[in-house]
Amino acid sequence: MFFEQKVEQINHILQDLGNGALAVWCVGLHTEKLAACTVLLKQNISFFVDRNADSCVSHDVYGIPVFDPAEADFSNIDYIIISTYKHQNDILLYLKQRGISEKAVTCYAKEDEGEFYLLPRKNKKDFYFSGRYDSWTDAALNAAGYQNGSIALKVLEATKQVMEGKACFERDSVLFYHKEFNFRLISIFGLLASCSRHINVLDFGGALGSEYWKNRDFLYKFGVDFTWNIIEQEHYVEIGKKEISNKELRFYRNVSQLERRPDILILSGVLQYLPDYQVILSELLDLKPRYILIERQIVSDQTRICVQYVAENIYQASYPVRIIGEQELMDIFGDRYCKLTEFGSEADGDRAYVDGKEIKYKGYLMEYKENENT
Repeated sequence: MFFEQKVEQINHILQDLGNGALAVWCVGLHTEKLAACTVLLKQNISFFVDRNADSCVSHDVYGIPVFDPAEADFSNIDYIIISTYKHQNDILLYLKQRGISEKAVTCYAKEDEGEFYLLPRKNKKDFYFSGRYDSWTDAALNAAGYQNGSIALKVLEATKQVMEGKACFERDSVLFYHKEFNFRLISIFGLLASCSRHINVLDFGGALGSEYWKNRDFLYKFGVDFTWNIIEQEHYVEIGKKEISNKELRFYRNVSQLERRPDILILSGVLQYLPDYQVILSELLDLKPRYILIERQIVSDQTRICVQYVAENIYQASYPVRIIGEQELMDIFGDRYCKLTEFGSEADGDRAYVDGKEIKYKGYLMEYKENENT
């Protein structure tokens, strides 16, 4: 849910109370935000209630008296507004014990994620997540989707600008006009170039070659041949084959079409958008890529399925996303790979919010245990 939607919901709750006499329970930041963002102060508030009433210097808020719960007289009160998320259930229990729970009016339902003022804004220009869904299907029903062909055409337009030298690289159709290289990728490439005359790159979910166009001038310096294979959705593959592919850059629909074992597997901001990421990642690991570079991966201490909303200045879209439990992700690699390093992995503008709080992207460099798996 968005901030604006929750404010509208709370306003409806308050307005439905009419001119009834109100007591507002809790004085603090939440009530301050309610007063600033909703119609709270337009209601018929008789008094506020707070366990820390004595800490209010003037014993009033907005010119309205504040009482300790034990001293408050609710006999002439029609409704008690509970102005807190964290302590809502505790206050409901207290009111039940006093026999006046029927007067309670809450701002939050059981499924709500947190304080209304921490929810993502509709006009926020960053990526943000909302919801906590039981399944990928449930999240998809609440999202517009990413398979919209117009997005692929926008990426194509930006890619052509890069191909024509009018921009240095693109990411998610956004053009950048300064050179920037992926030096982790380049380091792996250089290591392989020291012992091989041909390097096979698999860029899973690589759009129309964002990383290829961004880094290829530097990769040429190693003087080795390489093939850059991209696995993508069908409409990207069709556009890629028709408009973008060359002797190095190739597009495929699935791993079964690949001709060689990958030396490098790139997973850049892709695993979180796969409905069955564990199955697909296992299939990729069966290819035995020598190195796996994971970037822009959103992880947490536990897995959660949400809907992600794209910054409006990029394109209008929303789609299911899985914030993957970090240990769950590492367990898939099992004993076949060792983690060489992990790192913060934020690109320009890559800020993500869930429950109103910013979360970070991470990256990992994994190496196949060649001797142990042969």
